[in-house]
Amino acid sequence: MDRLDALKVFCNVVEAGGFSRAADRLGISTSSVTNQVSALETHFRTKLLNRTTRSMSLTAEGRQCYERALLLLGGMSELEESMTQSQMLPAGTLRVDMPSVISRRYIAPALPEFLKAYPDIALRITVGDRMIDMVEEGVDVLIRIGDLPDSNLIAKTVFKTSYMCCASPEFIARRGVPGTPQELADFSCLGFLNPRSRMVRPWQFSKGKESYTHVPKGALAMDHVESLIEAAKAGCGIVQQMSVSLTPPVRNGELVPVLQDWLAPGPDVSVLVQQQHHRAAKIKAFVDFVAGIF
Repeated sequence: MDRLDALKVFCNVVEAGGFSRAADRLGISTSSVTNQVSALETHFRTKLLNRTTRSMSLTAEGRQCYERALLLLGGMSELEESMTQSQMLPAGTLRVDMPSVISRRYIAPALPEFLKAYPDIALRITVGDRMIDMVEEGVDVLIRIGDLPDSNLIAKTVFKTSYMCCASPEFIARRGVPGTPQELADFSCLGFLNPRSRMVRPWQFSKGKESYTHVPKGALAMDHVESLIEAAKAGCGIVQQMSVSLTPPVRNGELVPVLQDWLAPGPDVSVLVQQQHHRAAKIKAFVDFVAGIF
């Protein structure tokens, strides 16, 4: 038995959630997967998996084996990359998950440049906002906005957002601009409707040691950020959203910032990778690419 191969098979069984799915992932027979795991249990003289016809779970020893195997296999992968010149070149399939606003406004428009620079990387991108288990779902790179849970993931902050107020040039020509947040009561303000509470999110402002909260009471409130921004571009009123959402239309001249002296800090945009894989060439290339965009 090749113990490294057996550990790799075992980790795939855990991550795939079953023997047949692991076999499909590895391109080998289910019986081969079963034999490898059984041989590993015989070698360690302990049961690693609790198996029934309908379910599978790790034993305490199996959890310890899995966690240490990840570190061992990750270290072996890094050693192979450092020892083989061909492996130093970014190549292979790279699975990425990111929020829709990041994908649509930042990453997707820049992908031709990345694909041209790294023709041997095959990108597989999923778009969503929920926090996922990277190991369980086979994701190499995760991009998220906001507070991050405590974990063994390595996080790199690539953008610090703020809460911006903007309006269309046509709206400003017709209505002017507020000089202070208090004057927003005299303007049409487009509210963001919290999908769960169905309440309008208050707007936050800060300037030095001063802070101010404004609750939009205009005729329009929506629970979809992109649609709300489109309404602002059409001249419906002033909108407040994170700068990560508003910077592209501001650059295009579709929206104009207002109350720029009152920008409240917003959540960070972060790139997350698994600790044992952060030095892989393909992952480093993509993380550097994302950081360069912002």
